[in-house]
Amino acid sequence: MSKATWIRPVYLYLMTAIGLIVLIIGLSGIVRLGLKVYIFTQADTEYYGRSKPAPLYMDRELNQVNELLTCEEVAETDQVRIQAWLTDYETWQAEDENIDYLRSSREREAANSISLILIGFPLYYFHWFLIKKDRKKLNV
Repeated sequence: MSKATWIRPVYLYLMTAIGLIVLIIGLSGIVRLGLKVYIFTQADTEYYGRSKPAPLYMDRELNQVNELLTCEEVAETDQVRIQAWLTDYETWQAEDENIDYLRSSREREAANSISLILIGFPLYYFHWFLIKKDRKKLNV
């Protein structure tokens, strides 16, 4: 077998196998996600269901920050910085309460699986089409 006759089929079968593997991984991710969402609805609760209580020192720090705002010994520029920090902290806290971490995780998993399918299927199909075309030429 000459060099030119075995390189192309090896390449095509290798790329077909890689495309098929990527497609299978993506499809298994979608199936896993579907099972978690519709059948095993409590599958992710151990990750997202039990959050530990907020530490107590946060309340004390907020009280200290509020006390600093009313303190007469703090410079006016520092009071402006403290007020800006307090506003940023309250904004962060309000935004953090609105985040659904379970949904975010599931959407990330779906995006990963769909991207694998969108890459794996064309890779598999294109190379398998070329293999069938080459085999047809050899049989004619």
